[in-house]
Parts: sequence; structure tokens; C-alpha cells
Amino acid sequence: MKKEKTGDRMEQAMAHKKKRSFWRLMVMTMVLFAGAVVVMQLIEQAGNDGRVEAGDTAPNFKLVSLDGATMLERENYEGKGLLLNFWGTFCEPCKKEMPVVQENYATLQDMGVDFWAVNVGETPLRVDNFVNGLGVKLDYPILMDTRSEVEKAYGIYNLPVTFVIDEDGNVIEKYEGELTKEKLMELAEKSL
Repeated sequence: MKKEKTGDRMEQAMAHKKKRSFWRLMVMTMVLFAGAVVVMQLIEQAGNDGRVEAGDTAPNFKLVSLDGATMLERENYEGKGLLLNFWGTFCEPCKKEMPVVQENYATLQDMGVDFWAVNVGETPLRVDNFVNGLGVKLDYPILMDTRSEVEKAYGIYNLPVTFVIDEDGNVIEKYEGELTKEKLMELAEKSL
């Protein structure tokens, strides 16, 4: 009887050891697979990081305005200069530049330059509450990129960033940082 118990224990121990070995092998395989995927993505990004830079053609997109009433398409605005600004409610420099843009929006329009502010990945309710809390009525279009598709198409990593797009749809300059009146006018001139 004692021999049988010892034999059963040995069989159980061996089965348990095989089971542990199997799960260790599975975990190691998953870790190696995940590591391979990460390495492949890094190699792909190193070759083409997807960022739109000066000299590139501005990717086309269609976005609805914050009020939901207007659909704007970048391609339809060829023939005019365009300052395309990416921003978020969580971005302090974005908050500071919005009144500056508003103060100079009529001047931009007189120059033949449009200014579009693209909110990246936030809900219309959040953006509407943020805009209403600024204390300044904004006349320029605020476009909603709720799924961050345009943000990805332009390769946005930092906010705010403004693309200067000429009348032919080419990116003249990419400016990362808060817009001052002087910088805004400088970029507007470049878009013409």
C-alpha cells in the first residue's frame, strides 16, 4: 500500500512538473512573439515615422465642425493659404494661443488665409465646454477629429502644432509651439 501511494505521488509530481513546463513554454513563446512585434514596429517607424513635414503634400481629410453644421475638406481649400492648427483642451499653450488667433482672424481672412483648429481625439461636449469657458467667442472653424484619424495622418506627437499650407496644398512649414501674434502673421505670409 505504501508503495502505491508513493507511486501515485510520483505520477502526480511528474504530471504537475509537465504542466508547469508547458505553461512556462507558453509564456516564453508569448513574450518572444510580443518582443518580435515591437521590434518590427520600431524598424518600420525608423524607416518612415509618418510625420508630415515641409515639402510634403498636405494629406486630405474631411472633418465636421464643432457645431456639427459644417463639413470642411482640406482639398477644397486649394487656391488659398491655410494654417492648420492641431490642439487639445489639456494643452496650456493651446489655450493661450486661441484668443491671439481670434484677435487676428479677420486680418488673416483679409489676407486670403484660412485658419482651421483641429481638436485631436476629444468629444464635442468636452471641446464645447472648454471653448465656452475661454471667455472669448471664436469665429474660426474648430474641427473635430474625435477618432484621431487626421492626427495620425499628419503624424502629430506634440501640441500645439501648426502646418502652413500653400494654395497648391503643399506644406511650407510645420511650426511646433504656441502661436504669438508675430508668429501667426509670419506663418500667414508664408502660406501665400
